[in-house]
Amino acid sequence: MIAAPHRKFFPAFLGERMQLAFVVPHLDEALRFWTETLKVGPFVVIENAMSDRHFVHRAQPSAVEMSLAFSYIGETQIEVIAQTNSAASPYKEFLDSGRQGLQHVAFWPDDWAGACQELERSGFQEVCSAEAASGGGKVVYYSGPAHLGVMLEIAPMTAERARYFGGIKALADSWDGSRPVRKFCSRADYLASDDCKAASGESNPS
Repeated sequence: MIAAPHRKFFPAFLGERMQLAFVVPHLDEALRFWTETLKVGPFVVIENAMSDRHFVHRAQPSAVEMSLAFSYIGETQIEVIAQTNSAASPYKEFLDSGRQGLQHVAFWPDDWAGACQELERSGFQEVCSAEAASGGGKVVYYSGPAHLGVMLEIAPMTAERARYFGGIKALADSWDGSRPVRKFCSRADYLASDDCKAASGESNPS
């Protein structure tokens, strides 16, 4: 039997790593659903996710504050976003429209700049961006055709992001149902935690 050719749902320039991002008004309530009903976890929560980020929405700086939660289903990352103030953002616009749930799909292409250029040539428009205070790791959100229904997020796979996400995936792959939600004040706190070190094989949990 001849094997069917491998098919991809998105163009190759976006890469094969993907995230589904859900925007919700109440993070704890949403995480109870994911962990108890869907049995997905554990979720790593970054409570002050914008503390080291410069955020621009529709060409204007915006002092967004939000909490993020991450886990994995197989190779697909799940992100749950809860904005904690009323600053302008795509998340606030989404909730203000009466919606909640899947808000964007994210990719981490090998050629970040090339992927952004390709989307812009195809008619996608930048809506917002977030960048670390150090000037690295810029993330861009694009709006697309109405029939797509969600925004696209394009982010570079930096060394820190690879370690950050790799640790979370390892936790999900070996999850035994314990500690379904693991909260940290910042990304730095998670990266320095026993959870991250154990997942990456750096040390055993104390």
